[in-house]
Amino acid sequence: MKISLACLLLGLAFTSAAPDARFSCSECVDEMHKLGGMVKYGAKDIEDYLTANYCPTLPEELSERCVEDHGRHYIGMLYTIVNHFFVDGAVHICQTMGVCDARRYTCEECVEGLEWVEGYLEDPIMVAEYVVYLQQNFCTSDMHHCHDTVAAHFPAMHDMAMEKFFIPTEICNQEPVCTGEDPPTKPPQ
Repeated sequence: MKISLACLLLGLAFTSAAPDARFSCSECVDEMHKLGGMVKYGAKDIEDYLTANYCPTLPEELSERCVEDHGRHYIGMLYTIVNHFFVDGAVHICQTMGVCDARRYTCEECVEGLEWVEGYLEDPIMVAEYVVYLQQNFCTSDMHHCHDTVAAHFPAMHDMAMEKFFIPTEICNQEPVCTGEDPPTKPPQ
């Protein structure tokens, strides 16, 4: 399961942490733009993980509904967050990393870059921002109780999913920059 989200966040593996810029802005932006498809690739594993591990933590009356809805909706919410903050906001993310000079990056820089993005994904202030954004841009009038459900469940589900699937070293260790493959001859594990 860790590997599925690793593929989801594979594009982030090509970033580098500020202030030691090693990766061109255009390369960084290009990798951020690939994240939307990666969310779709890892969606089923993330959904299954949350259904098996998050839903049982809820009171019995909420657990059954969680199995039916929450895992699936978390994927939609994650896709919304990645699309807005990392795909549409790619230039901003890359600017905060200070990436402007072009050269090949190292395995160590791959890990540092993912650790930088991890800070965005897991920061409590950003998670609060994600909740507000989801309430305003994910919830529709057809989704009864969506605002309350997002506020009550997204932070914990997101924390659980990121802890399980967003492991910078594991993600980078699937990449040619760390495996030594160029070009890769096998799909991510």
